[in-house]
Amino acid sequence: MILTAPEEPQHWRRSGENIRIAREASGVSVRELSRRIEVSASHVSQVERGLASFSVPTLYRVAQELGLSMNSLFEDPSKPKASVDFEEEQRAAAGEVSLEEAGVIQRVDSRPKLDLSSGLTWERLTGRVETNAEFIEVVYEPSVHASNPPSEVVRHVGREYGIIISGELTIQIGLSISVLTQGDSVAFDCSIPHRFWNATDKQVRAIWFISEAGGASNTSAAEAMKARHIY
Repeated sequence: MILTAPEEPQHWRRSGENIRIAREASGVSVRELSRRIEVSASHVSQVERGLASFSVPTLYRVAQELGLSMNSLFEDPSKPKASVDFEEEQRAAAGEVSLEEAGVIQRVDSRPKLDLSSGLTWERLTGRVETNAEFIEVVYEPSVHASNPPSEVVRHVGREYGIIISGELTIQIGLSISVLTQGDSVAFDCSIPHRFWNATDKQVRAIWFISEAGGASNTSAAEAMKARHIY
């Protein structure tokens, strides 16, 4: 089920605008993108206008189709921040600019956020867009999936690392299911179909780091992705 995100619509307005800009730059129509990611054209249009949100698996498919980094979806399209810049970090180290201005520090009260469907919020933990990496905190609200897991699985390129900060998170990697509690951690290849959900009545918070350069070879990842239909 795909839900709108009424409480913080500005987050999805930003992300939707970034998706629209990338789609138009790629010369892909709304109808063609909807065909590729297997949702209706009207829903794609609603997302681009900030009136709805994508599920996590669909968002990854959009990013892959349009060549977007997931990090870039957090940016304000009217004033996007530069990507990580070593020279700027050197300037900060020399005291010429602040660590915040250089993107070295990200303050908790100004984290870029992205509200997703089904009670998920992603908060980016980096001050600037990282290359081939994601560093985020995910908040899982008390779940609509208490009885059943989300219907879709996620798979993408890279290697994923996570640690549970609070609560209990149910994870499925391939055919294996486990419950992680506070302090538990996990690491796996992202090309293996996976899904996470909060099956409790309490909020869950987890920190995730995804390195696109750390996964299986392209051939191995492609073979793993073909296995999606068995989950």
